[in-house]
Amino acid sequence: MRITLSAIHVETSDSLWVDFDSAFGEGCGRWLGAPPQVAQVHEVELTLEEEFRWDHNLWAATRDAPHIQRDRQGLLLTGELLRREEDVVALAIGPTVVLLSLQDAPAQLPGFVSLVAREVSLYPVAL
Repeated sequence: MRITLSAIHVETSDSLWVDFDSAFGEGCGRWLGAPPQVAQVHEVELTLEEEFRWDHNLWAATRDAPHIQRDRQGLLLTGELLRREEDVVALAIGPTVVLLSLQDAPAQLPGFVSLVAREVSLYPVAL
């Protein structure tokens, strides 16, 4: 996912958080790479490091387009479910695909889902 960094926050000596803008909205996450600069553009791998449970922190979306926004509970993401194998689903947020652990899902899943993630990590990737 291509992002532009809009702010950097140091929480502890080893914890760096960033605010970012993307084509799908704005958000924040833990930065796992060399210290960046504000206004830099990066390609990142997005990981959501938690378990998702149907109708708890993941549900059928009210929109049919990828979207990212900050929420007081975490990062609100909307994306398209591409594939499901047992308790793992592939979620597309535009061209970015994120694998998720999903519990208690119905047999028939909708095309687009929304979720709230509290543990978001961003890994810069070299192209």
